[in-house]
Amino acid sequence: MHAAGQMLFSYMAEKNAKYHPDKTYLVEGGRSCGFGRFETRTNQLARGLMARGLQTGGRVCILNHNAIENLEVFFGAMKAGGVFCPINARLAAPEVMAIVKDARPSLVVAGPEYRDKITGCKEMKIPVALLSEDAEDLLAYETLLAGRDAGRVEPKCQEHDLAALIYTSGTTGRPKGVMWTHRNLFSSAQASAISRRTSPDDVAMVAAPVYQAAGVGTVLSSTYRGNTVVLLNKFDPEAYLAAIQAHRVTTAFVVPAMVLMLLRSPALDKYDISSLTTICYGSAPMPLNILREAMERFAWRFMGACGATETSPGYIAFLGDRDHRLDGSPEKEKRLSSIGKESINAQVRIFDERDQESPPGEVGEIVLRGSNVMAGYWGQPELTNQVLRAGFYHTGDMGYRDEDNYIFLVDRKSDLIISGGFNVYPKEIENALCLHPAVLQAAVVGRPHPTWGETPVAFVVFRMGEEAPEKEELMDMLRQNLAGYKLPRGGIHYLAELPLTAAGKIDKRRLRNYSDPLD
Repeated sequence: MHAAGQMLFSYMAEKNAKYHPDKTYLVEGGRSCGFGRFETRTNQLARGLMARGLQTGGRVCILNHNAIENLEVFFGAMKAGGVFCPINARLAAPEVMAIVKDARPSLVVAGPEYRDKITGCKEMKIPVALLSEDAEDLLAYETLLAGRDAGRVEPKCQEHDLAALIYTSGTTGRPKGVMWTHRNLFSSAQASAISRRTSPDDVAMVAAPVYQAAGVGTVLSSTYRGNTVVLLNKFDPEAYLAAIQAHRVTTAFVVPAMVLMLLRSPALDKYDISSLTTICYGSAPMPLNILREAMERFAWRFMGACGATETSPGYIAFLGDRDHRLDGSPEKEKRLSSIGKESINAQVRIFDERDQESPPGEVGEIVLRGSNVMAGYWGQPELTNQVLRAGFYHTGDMGYRDEDNYIFLVDRKSDLIISGGFNVYPKEIENALCLHPAVLQAAVVGRPHPTWGETPVAFVVFRMGEEAPEKEELMDMLRQNLAGYKLPRGGIHYLAELPLTAAGKIDKRRLRNYSDPLD
């Protein structure tokens, strides 16, 4: 039993089943699931997981594209007192198994098309449940639910216990498991619902993957409000527009690249999208020219959200629809390039290098504290202490606050690349390039891209006496070790040597400013 006064996020499923059991909760392709049925199935799954040995705090991984079962595993694991751990379905097999090895789950649930990525589970003696009627030598997912009691399950955990473990790539190349508690999830979902002014009648579209903070965050916020959630497996402009028309979608979260593709889609006037009233954008900076064009083209309420996986998956700052005005005012124009004001469940400050607060207008590191800040990094106490110091989460992003408390991003402390809403860490690509025996050094930077925001560009130096391979050979090697969105599609350039700073470090600023052709 959990202590009085505490709220576990798993209760949201039961609450919605009580309020509107027959209302559609999830829509995916030609399938749908109501709140009542979802409550029944997740209770059965929780008991099935416990019968197979899942204990409080035990992890359950899922490797799958957006599907109803992903949310069943999320809530089923939480109801059993376990921890939901989704794995990026776009990762290569070695990347998937690195996460499985780190998370040490009690069970891995996988879609049949991802079976080849989890073959290493057998050697690690980790059971696998396949989302298929024909699981062959593996456990079939439905057998976990079959014949189980559908009554309420009381989780043996507290609100400060873990509810989810979300992996993001580390700058050192090692995966980072971000720990979210039940309190984190409840706080973030509530703050998002309030900030976006959603209502129980909303129909929310989720095209972002639910193994990513943006996708999970939209689902949690929508679940908190009792919304119908339409899940898409990938973003295709025409399919997206068709889904808005078919399901009368009212609200959606998008990344800037999606907005641009919608604006450029020849199918834009083919569908009735008048039901859509609110768009929240985030995961990457929104170019002002694209935002202006979208605001002129669509009669939507626009809102901007800035968050991080470490804010579980809530906001650091929020730019409301009242700030999205094109009235020619220079002051309001400038606000459109800000990330807004601090989230309602967080306190944001700007710190100098001594972790002292900087005055308005002065650039420093953006830090925050609040009920949405993660519990830490799984199995990495030193890194946790590094970013959660002085009572604040240090984002690694540089920015400033103006006199009206709007927060502006200036630059990243790290070299993080955000491509199409996905975080790409150069170190991962650099490490993969160095797997080739002829490569001596590699450096990767982000370059602006008209659609994806940024794209990785690689610079390679070869060992003395080694013949430079064809660039396609390097790309083929990268495809075997990295997810597709991490590939250096901005090009691979061969250099005699990498530029260095006075301190002897690779000068990535100079690499970003090189003029093409570079080799």
